[in-house]
Amino acid sequence: MNNKNLFSIGEIVKAVGITRKILLNYEAKGLIKPDKKDGTTSNRYYTIDTFTQIHTIRVFQNLGLSLDEIREYFNDSTDLEPIINRLKKMRDELNLTIEKLEKRTQKKGSVIKEITIEPQTIYCRVYNSTSVADKTNLLRDTALEAMRLHGTDTTRRMYFTEYNADNPQSISYCVAVQQGSKGEYVSVIPELKAISFFHHGAYEEISEARKRLITYAEENNLKLTGVFRNIYLEGPPQHKDKSKFITQIIAIVE
Repeated sequence: MNNKNLFSIGEIVKAVGITRKILLNYEAKGLIKPDKKDGTTSNRYYTIDTFTQIHTIRVFQNLGLSLDEIREYFNDSTDLEPIINRLKKMRDELNLTIEKLEKRTQKKGSVIKEITIEPQTIYCRVYNSTSVADKTNLLRDTALEAMRLHGTDTTRRMYFTEYNADNPQSISYCVAVQQGSKGEYVSVIPELKAISFFHHGAYEEISEARKRLITYAEENNLKLTGVFRNIYLEGPPQHKDKSKFITQIIAIVE
């Protein structure tokens, strides 16, 4: 068909990056229909508007929506709030993943920054421990308990320990859990001001690296509460080489 305003099925699948079978499946599902169909050859042709609709379908599919959900979206016959919430969660998880990958590419000795820690719901157990091996196992045990009882909040940094400089052997092992979780060992941490940097290296080096925060606070007239937090971005589950561990070291500011 010689019409510059219409696209053949071959042009459409090439432009969108899909197969003819996928496009015909969209038609079978009631998501699209040909704008023109040749009566002799049954060839299908599409306008730029239909091309845009197909592109939208692919975007939504890549975000995890089913074809039924997409059809309801086009028909304006669905509650969008659950979809919006799902996409927001995906966005937050993606942002965390991007941040972690960026930190992996950075060299050791990242810049100290003044930050705000947003409120979050956590499952937290307190134990006395000294060795790195004990601390690692206790955090794993706490993570397992939290997951079984409340699930985990994958939109937040999931695992961290917290301790006071006056009693560093008494350590809080904390796991981010779903908002609204209730029960023993569950609490909500309020918004906090802090200073922070990302340490690349073995856990045994953290106590020495922490001194950077103390020095920074003294030089910038910041008063610390004495509470420190280690957020574990990458460790034994990802690497055998300890030099590749990434830990966000945080000092809470008054």
